[in-house]
Amino acid sequence: MPTARCQLGIGSRSQLSLGEVRMVAKFVQIAEELRARVRDGQYAEGTVLPRQSELATEFDVNVNTVSAALKLLEREGLVQSRRSQGTVVLPQIPLRKVGMDRYSRRRWESPTGDEDGAPYLDERGWQPAAQSTEISIEPATEEMAGRLEIDEGEDVVRRARVIRDSRGTVTHTLVSYYPYRIARGTLLMSEEQGPAGRGGAFRVLTDLGHEPHTINERLHARLPDGDEAQSLEMGIGEPVVEMRRRTYDGSGVPIEYAIGLHRASRFQWNYTFDVPD
Repeated sequence: MPTARCQLGIGSRSQLSLGEVRMVAKFVQIAEELRARVRDGQYAEGTVLPRQSELATEFDVNVNTVSAALKLLEREGLVQSRRSQGTVVLPQIPLRKVGMDRYSRRRWESPTGDEDGAPYLDERGWQPAAQSTEISIEPATEEMAGRLEIDEGEDVVRRARVIRDSRGTVTHTLVSYYPYRIARGTLLMSEEQGPAGRGGAFRVLTDLGHEPHTINERLHARLPDGDEAQSLEMGIGEPVVEMRRRTYDGSGVPIEYAIGLHRASRFQWNYTFDVPD
């Protein structure tokens, strides 16, 4: 039996029975051992882990303890439980969102082939393999009217996308809202795969005389609700990073409000910038 690589420190055991302490320590140790095997390549991505009963025998514990260890790894995004398959090791190289550079003008004014619509990279040069897009026209809610500084009930275009990697795994979703008076009759209302044509939505807005000038972006980590987890095809216990973005043109008019949900295990945000005075 492999030696567990993790020692659990308990500040105060007065609230836990000795049996509970041992159980907690054991499932954390098992998770650490399995995590190490993934990092070391013993369990490569796509590998199906041994059955829970086999792991229970190997570690000399009951199945419930193994199940708790696997749930811990699943919340980290290291593995995923799949019906009829078992527990599968997920890809471990995170997608890298390249901070403020992903909004640079060159990306929508003169996009290159490898940049067009794909400002998310990893060491393997990830590109989106498939995107499903749904377009709808709906009256602005009180919240959305405030975000876009329009009248409540005024029509907005809702552009919702689900983005997958080359393996078909959903990495994130993105829902963008535009005033209908701006988006009407443009590629922003096209359901074709991709980000509204070459150069993306920002190129469309620029051509319409609303070149993006200022972006306010907020990131927030949380657990998804059931519908969000289903959309991302992930376990409800894995966290997501919610991105909310409001884009203004040079006149200070809001031209887009976007909400993105990113699987926390699949993304990292990298920022390089000069230190302000």
